[in-house]
Amino acid sequence: MDLRSYSDERIKANGRIVERTAGNALRPDPRKLVSEWAAEERVVSPEASVLAGPWSNDVSPELVEIMDRLSPDDPCENVIVAKCAQSGGSEVACNWIGYIAHKTPGPGMYIGPTISAAKDWRTEKLDPTIEVTDALNPRKGGCVMGQKSRSGEGSTAPRLRFKGGYILFAGANSAASLRQHSIRFMIRDDRSAWTKNADGEGDPKGLSDKRLKTYRRFGLAKVLDISTPVGKGEDIDREYTASDQRRFYMACKNDACGMISDVKWEDIQKNKEAPYRCRWFCPSCKTEHIDADKPVMKSLARGATWIPTVPDADGVVPPSTMHRSEAEQWRSSHEARVDHSYAQTGEITSFETWDELARQEAEAGDDPELQKPFVNAGLGRPYEAKGEGPAWEVLAARKEAWLRGTAMSGALYFTLSVDVQGDGIYWERVGWGPNKENWLIGCGYLSGATDVAFEGAWPKLDVIVDQGFRLESGARLGDDLIGVDTGYNIDAVSLWVKRRHNATALKGEDGWSRPAIFGAKAAEVKHSGPQAGRSKRYGVKIWLVGTYGLKAALMIYLARVPKENKAGFPTGYCHWPADTPEAYFKHMSSEYIKKNEDGDREWVRKGANHWLDCRVYNMALTHHEGLWAWGEERWAKRAAELAELSAPIAPDLFDPRPSTAAAVVPVQEDLDDLPELTEGVRPADKAQPLAVLKKPAITLRPRVTVADNPYL
Repeated sequence: MDLRSYSDERIKANGRIVERTAGNALRPDPRKLVSEWAAEERVVSPEASVLAGPWSNDVSPELVEIMDRLSPDDPCENVIVAKCAQSGGSEVACNWIGYIAHKTPGPGMYIGPTISAAKDWRTEKLDPTIEVTDALNPRKGGCVMGQKSRSGEGSTAPRLRFKGGYILFAGANSAASLRQHSIRFMIRDDRSAWTKNADGEGDPKGLSDKRLKTYRRFGLAKVLDISTPVGKGEDIDREYTASDQRRFYMACKNDACGMISDVKWEDIQKNKEAPYRCRWFCPSCKTEHIDADKPVMKSLARGATWIPTVPDADGVVPPSTMHRSEAEQWRSSHEARVDHSYAQTGEITSFETWDELARQEAEAGDDPELQKPFVNAGLGRPYEAKGEGPAWEVLAARKEAWLRGTAMSGALYFTLSVDVQGDGIYWERVGWGPNKENWLIGCGYLSGATDVAFEGAWPKLDVIVDQGFRLESGARLGDDLIGVDTGYNIDAVSLWVKRRHNATALKGEDGWSRPAIFGAKAAEVKHSGPQAGRSKRYGVKIWLVGTYGLKAALMIYLARVPKENKAGFPTGYCHWPADTPEAYFKHMSSEYIKKNEDGDREWVRKGANHWLDCRVYNMALTHHEGLWAWGEERWAKRAAELAELSAPIAPDLFDPRPSTAAAVVPVQEDLDDLPELTEGVRPADKAQPLAVLKKPAITLRPRVTVADNPYL
């Protein structure tokens, strides 16, 4: 072979190599669904789950379709998951991020309620997944870039980098973290805990939608909205309802049956007391199923599947039980949608047993404050709050034969709340007993300016607090805990609170997802020096109160009355003395729930509501104290301590009658007619809380003279 022939042959061979290499580079990867990638590549970390090891779709088959909707070939753009707690939602997000990094790299964003929460999710869920999954671990040749402290090339705390893309970690509370990015893939987690307004720039969901604008224009964007629902028609529940409302139909374990059913908690039979032995019977063949049968019932091979339950144009919805052969006809008409919503309920999850749900339900009982977390987190359903309490005339008709100023025998813990206004102060004193039973001890309005500390209405409030109240035994006692609203004149409130060891500053916040006490913020900041703007180390803290949930519970408590042929009172029953003014009851019935322009349910006033706010703050104080975690022994001990107190031997300034101070007894609608307080309380006469009265007396040393000690 001559040189030219040899050269031509080598050139042709090299050309074939280039052709194959270019073809391999340009050829797209074989189509692979997110669930298939997870089964092949994903490893579950022992730090993140008790089921450590290679991922198996058989553990939670209901997650397969949810994951596959996030695959790039599926036309769905928005996947909405309304779920119960601990149902695998975070694992779906981890699988999708792993799939993005490994197979379809691009810009992505994970948004939590706060930036801190987003970073915590990465540390607790995503980082352990990357560590044990070889396809992702940078130390094992995975696609994720390791963290490099000095170089900007690798992953950082707010940004997870991989070849061809990244995942940003942002917070719904920070408008800055939601700006200046063009995003293709987005996970919006724990939606029900998001703020309604991010740094005053609007709804964070709307802000995050703008980040998807470019990719959504070309049909490339994908969004996963996932959260436990809180209120009916709110946040994730509103979006679930607006989509196709898919529910997971489980298969009957009887091979000859072939039926699939939407199993609901109301259909599950159980014993009234533990052991609950929960069981469900197939409506078609009456075969009994227990929680241990879930793996068979959820088997995709047996026909278990997601069925859209949204009514069609004629208002027709699928039956709760159907033959598995009928499923496809109900599914097919909704496949063209670009959004799909899924209800991942407690009845179907692999990570909660039916008996455990029964225990939680029994523990919640008829207490709405406990029923709500069971419905939300246990069953994965939205809680529908009572929209309005009874009419004020109905409440006023329940007054009992005792007077204000005296705590009845069932009251064992005492709180006083204060609603500060610009021209005066409203106050309410409540006694609390087991089972959230409560008694109004006193209420009133104190006229006067509130902008200057220790002037105007504030000395009058001192009298109310120092006066205290009477037990039925005649002993005088002070409040265990005092809460003062900081909505008006926060500086004056802070100074007053600092003078009282048992007083705390409160601030009500709207929102259905907020618990009774959900945080604290500084009320006092430094105004000068290098640390100006920072909170004072020993300054007053303002405790934040979730008012919406407390009001909803209060409306239920107000409506409760004793049942015939049943001893005792229902949970949260409210007692009022005979001299409670009509104005008080009108305040208690002054709010109702109404949908606003955005479709959100909110509390709306129809009149003055100051004593209603006081009662909400009093309820919050019991949660601040942890009162409802007390057991029977703690309540019994408290009752015994109060029983040891006896009436004073000699009458004092407040003996003439067991009522509140004369200045605030005649609470009238015409507030200008209220008499003024002109007399204070001597320090020796001040009522003290039980905790102070229980302290041992201090023994004073005898006076030492020069004669006793010559060294003086």
